[in-house]
Amino acid sequence: MFGLVIIMAGLLTMAPTPVSAAIECHAKIPPRINVRPTKGRIKYDFTKNKAALNSVDVDTISPYGPRHKTTVSGLMSGSIQLKNNLSFIHETHPYLNKGCLFLKDVNVQIKVDPTIFIASEYPKGGCMHTAILAHEFKHIEADQLIVNKYINLIGKELERVVDVRGSTHGPMKKVRMDEVQEDLRQALNNVVIKMNDRMNRERRKRQQDIDNIEEYEHIGVRCKSMNQPRRR
Repeated sequence: MFGLVIIMAGLLTMAPTPVSAAIECHAKIPPRINVRPTKGRIKYDFTKNKAALNSVDVDTISPYGPRHKTTVSGLMSGSIQLKNNLSFIHETHPYLNKGCLFLKDVNVQIKVDPTIFIASEYPKGGCMHTAILAHEFKHIEADQLIVNKYINLIGKELERVVDVRGSTHGPMKKVRMDEVQEDLRQALNNVVIKMNDRMNRERRKRQQDIDNIEEYEHIGVRCKSMNQPRRR
């Protein structure tokens, strides 16, 4: 359910320098670190029956335990996807066989793409359909909260690594530029991978906390009482 895509892009500029000139590496602008959410539209599927929903792979476990046979009346399926894009600038001085390396951009996009399923046995407008829908919205809200939290955490950790590693490197021999770039790229990608794993662990716990016996019993009792005939 969880996706992680790492993309690396590079920008190259050439700046020939006379042999007599001294080389100094100074970035024209500081690197930009952007961590932003992209919220997909919620999709709905009310066409599948309980038997079909039982075959859908989900991350949460039934609170009733393995001894109790349960059926799935509704679920929220979706992933939190991270895309990481890094941009660098190479400033080369061919006459001296030297160069400078600058980190230009670090962009992380976090996307939530949820789909709500409700069993076709519960028609739209009925008590169970409405109650299940409200329950699944709790799962979506939990994902939104976790994304908002980790936008800040990922940004701070990327800033910390850039401060420690530096965003400007050189002057150095041209042959070393790719090696230094790869080292910095890997360090920043490791931040995204580590924070993605941490986010997914917390996400599973938050989602499991929503699927509790009290929640399920409340839905069942509420809708059962509404279906009871009123006494005159």
